[in-house]
Amino acid sequence: SFETPPGQAYGPAMFPTIMGSGLIVCAVMIALRPVPPPFEEPDAPGGKWAALAYALTPVIVLLLFETVGWPLLCAPLVAGLAWLAGARPLPAVVTGLGMAAFTWVVFAMVLRVPLPRGPLPFLPY
Repeated sequence: SFETPPGQAYGPAMFPTIMGSGLIVCAVMIALRPVPPPFEEPDAPGGKWAALAYALTPVIVLLLFETVGWPLLCAPLVAGLAWLAGARPLPAVVTGLGMAAFTWVVFAMVLRVPLPRGPLPFLPY
């Protein structure tokens, strides 16, 4: 229901459309490939703690999205998940900060999707 910003050919529906199209293409590619022989899969990086963190991430986002705000929620969440997946601490933090900045610019500033700022009211829209 978000309006397309004046002067722009693409609006907030662009990203979900691209993601949905990509998921459909991936599903078709997976469905059409031959079935590989069974093999024992290695443990995921981070083990059970990482699996628990990934499972709880949507709950954390739903509970804290409005109060904490997107940038302050995204950065540590992405950094923590990257670290649990095996990234070193500094690249994980840089990735978290970069993802928070990138998503803020794309969604809030370019597509004009109102993301919550939390305690950072000075962030531009």
